Amino acid sequence: MRFVFVTEPATFLERPNRHLVVARLHQSGSVVRAHCPDPGRLRELLLPGVTVHVSAANLAAHRIARKTAYDLRFVEHPEHGQLISLDSRLPNQIFWEGLHEGFFPPFRGFQSVMREAPMPVRHEGGVRSRIDFRLVDSNGRPCWVEVKSATLVEGRTARFPDAVTARGKRHVDELAALAQQGERAAVVFIVQRPDADRLTPQWEADPAFSQALADAINAGVECYAYTCMLTLTEVTLTRAIPVETTISPGFPC
Repeated sequence: MRFVFVTEPATFLERPNRHLVVARLHQSGSVVRAHCPDPGRLRELLLPGVTVHVSAANLAAHRIARKTAYDLRFVEHPEHGQLISLDSRLPNQIFWEGLHEGFFPPFRGFQSVMREAPMPVRHEGGVRSRIDFRLVDSNGRPCWVEVKSATLVEGRTARFPDAVTARGKRHVDELAALAQQGERAAVVFIVQRPDADRLTPQWEADPAFSQALADAINAGVECYAYTCMLTLTEVTLTRAIPVETTISPGFPC
């Protein structure tokens, strides 16, 4: 997938809150504020002095005034310089394109697809959630798919999440409920970097989500993870890696 935005390098200075970073553009030396679309902690990546890549925001496309004129897109790994996407909005588009290119064996042969599909189950309060994708196969059977973005890798193991995600847990619980009713449901992790050989839930960061994912898999929810190779102009899906839900060593049972 080729990116529609153009980036410029900058030096990361600080992150006042999870949705805001301050950086100094390399070319002009100007200090700018950029929206951070990844709400995770990112403590191992956003270190003072690392190189990030930002793009100018299309302010005309926003109906309300923005407080930031830039969007954070990538960070260069502090140790080895590997380019990592921090745009949590990209994985849905990556999955969409990979789906139409036949990249994902478990989802080949679908007849129709709906994005942001309303779920048939309701959670507390009677509110109906929306799931990222609803696929329908040649037999008319639906498959409900939730896509997650993973950016944290430790020792070639991708970890998700790196911060508590109540919304993520709710969606996984709802997929588990559908699976128990005989519906096909899946969680797909898009690892926005190439250097992972497996993915595990990060029990220390969010035990509730981690347990919900393990329970969902036991209930019949399919779970997949795929790595990506990135440049400043495009992203390419590379390979499938296994998802393992074993509890981290030392985590209290």
